[in-house]
Amino acid sequence: MILLLGIAVLAFAFYEAYLKNPPQGSVASYAANAGFSGFALFEAVAIAYAESSGDPNAVGDVDLGRSIGLWQINLRAHPEYTEEALYDPQTNANAAFAIYQQAGESFSPWSTFNSGKYSEFLDRATTESQNFVGGDINGG
Repeated sequence: MILLLGIAVLAFAFYEAYLKNPPQGSVASYAANAGFSGFALFEAVAIAYAESSGDPNAVGDVDLGRSIGLWQINLRAHPEYTEEALYDPQTNANAAFAIYQQAGESFSPWSTFNSGKYSEFLDRATTESQNFVGGDINGG
């Protein structure tokens, strides 16, 4: 019982320290600022790593309408965004969150989610989080 209480306290402290204040400039900070929260934040971060290796300048799917940035937003599927705008990490994260919401709060629009490839990056998303929890909450 005491162990479970300890785990609950640690989980709450982690939530307070990291999920509300991820380090500035990290994939997680862009995702959180866009609106992702809870476990969806970790999934979003893992998807960004699976899609772009965390590179905000990544370009993929050249033959399928070009996919741009951290979350590889496809221009053919989402003509409401411009390529130039999607190179900005926060704009890309905002677009990813809008797409996620349009899909009924589902990551089904991302092939790396559907294939399960994103799960290879969940540890990396967790490590990013743990590094922050051990550091300054203000990202400094």
